[in-house]
Amino acid sequence: MKKPRQPELSGEIIHERALLPLGLISLYEVIFNNGKYAVMRLDKDQPFHQGDVFKRINDRWYCDEKLIHPLGFQFVDRAEAQRSFIEYER
Repeated sequence: MKKPRQPELSGEIIHERALLPLGLISLYEVIFNNGKYAVMRLDKDQPFHQGDVFKRINDRWYCDEKLIHPLGFQFVDRAEAQRSFIEYER
């Protein structure tokens, strides 16, 4: 039996910042086309900026056609995403 495909998902970066003290990880607050928000973490070698779009296609994540590997995250509401983004590792 075939595994059902996940629908394509896209999300626009609302805010971004590097995590301190070394700045090796970047933190992104993202709003998705399903109305949910998330705070996503990626290695600093993949710098993205406000307005860039993350896309999930067939269980793979992309930004500007570049394959990315976000660390684990969950979908939340707007208030929780804002709180988490501000308080993360402070």
